[in-house]
Amino acid sequence: MSEHLYTSPPIDRSLGLRRHIMTTAMHSFGGWGYREIQVPMLHFFEALRPGLDEDQIERSFRFVDRGGNLMILRPDVTPVIAQVYAVQYGHTPLPLRVSYTHKIVRLERSFGQRELESYQLGAERIGGDAFTGDLEVLLIALEALERMGLWDCRLIIGDHAIARSLLMATGAPGRIRDALRDAIVARDAFEVRALLERLGTRPQHVSALLALTRLDKGIEPLERLLELTEDRDVRARVQHIRALHGALVSLGYGERVDVQLSELGGPSYYTGMGFSVVSPNVAQELGRGGRYDDLIGRYGKQTPSVGFSMSLELLVEALTPRAGAFEQERERTEDVRVDPKDPVAGFKRALDLRSEGKVARVTRIKEERP
Repeated sequence: MSEHLYTSPPIDRSLGLRRHIMTTAMHSFGGWGYREIQVPMLHFFEALRPGLDEDQIERSFRFVDRGGNLMILRPDVTPVIAQVYAVQYGHTPLPLRVSYTHKIVRLERSFGQRELESYQLGAERIGGDAFTGDLEVLLIALEALERMGLWDCRLIIGDHAIARSLLMATGAPGRIRDALRDAIVARDAFEVRALLERLGTRPQHVSALLALTRLDKGIEPLERLLELTEDRDVRARVQHIRALHGALVSLGYGERVDVQLSELGGPSYYTGMGFSVVSPNVAQELGRGGRYDDLIGRYGKQTPSVGFSMSLELLVEALTPRAGAFEQERERTEDVRVDPKDPVAGFKRALDLRSEGKVARVTRIKEERP
């Protein structure tokens, strides 16, 4: 029989790094009381659809099963958890804290084959106080990144409700509001001004929306916006973000977080505070999170919630320049020679090494030929 039928698969050098990331993340989440949850990969499309926006639907994989039902492979974990909670756990005491490492399937814009399937690591806090919930998930994300070894990652914090309120105040139709939002995300102040001037928007509203495109450091964008608007909802949201930033600074994370009011990316279900995770080693954001107070209500009882997810593949990419440290750790292996005729002594040495957290590789003492 041909030996080629039993050749071993190639060793994926990133497997150890992936395992380190997943184990570290789940350990951090569990340390804050977030219990792991398992949710299905396959769903009835119409049951999940209320929590998906058009972009998510367009990038999803759907098919008809034998019974004629339209099915969908989950393109995002958060809507699935929202739907499962609303249907199965609606009477659970709140806040409910859950975490996960789940595969998602969706078409990424790069169209690379490897981009079709990926893993999300995340945590969701369902119910509870808004301020403490927002601060809690920000701290968990920062801790997880630190424990992975990503000390140079930053959280960019914004607020979806601020932009939504200011855009609604212009009286612009939905199509123009979407164009304005895109221009704000791109920090294109010229396009924002041009669109608003064509609408005949009052100068005060123009200045307030232009403030969202600024890249000032710290809380300067928030202070500037307070000077420009009297809108109570906007001012309340500004104070919320300012309090979050102040708490993070007091807790020692001032150098790891920044406020940018143009931070409005991600799914349309975000309703308040939002943030992205960025790394100097990766062009794409590593993760994203935020408050989604309306999402669960699309499936059942309205339940304000907040959470985040990070891409396992992009975390691996961010850590790859430091992968040598993980390789060296795995290579710190001590060979333990075991005599088949008297294995106890050799295996006792192996157990001693393992109790010290070291790697023991058992090798057999070859019998000497006469």
